[in-house]
Amino acid sequence: MLPYKLRRLDRNDAPSFRDIRLEGLANHPEAFGASLEDEQNEPEARFADRLENGHVIGGFPDDGTLAGIIGISKSKGIKTQHIGSIWGMYVRQTARGTGLSRLLLAAAIDDVATTLRSLRLCVVSSNAQAIRLYKSMGFEEWAVEAEALKVGDTYHDEILMRLEIGSR
Repeated sequence: MLPYKLRRLDRNDAPSFRDIRLEGLANHPEAFGASLEDEQNEPEARFADRLENGHVIGGFPDDGTLAGIIGISKSKGIKTQHIGSIWGMYVRQTARGTGLSRLLLAAAIDDVATTLRSLRLCVVSSNAQAIRLYKSMGFEEWAVEAEALKVGDTYHDEILMRLEIGSR
């Protein structure tokens, strides 16, 4: 396993965040609700604002390049503020199989463990490797959304998963 430094990204990381985000959308359009077409024309300042107002953790190997990201959001509604979501996770091909995905997911869980009762995510049903990772970290399937995404002429089902953090 390569050593990684994990840290929350800030607006100074916007160029690297934009690059890796667009790479993920281009290489795996079925894995994200967002599309490359929607985000590639967004100015870098928009990505900086997302980092400033959101919560994105990045993984950096010794060479300092951004190798993976995970985005977390907390519900703002009064009745749902106990629920968080992982809205995007992507690890570059060069860092796959190194344990970075597990490190990012563990960091996300640790970051919200004291403030949330439930952490949720959606994963495309064809991504068996990601599903195995999420299950190994305690996430459980609770629903399937048939034809949740359409990429070109192909529909993709999404599995909705959640991790119960707090006691019920």
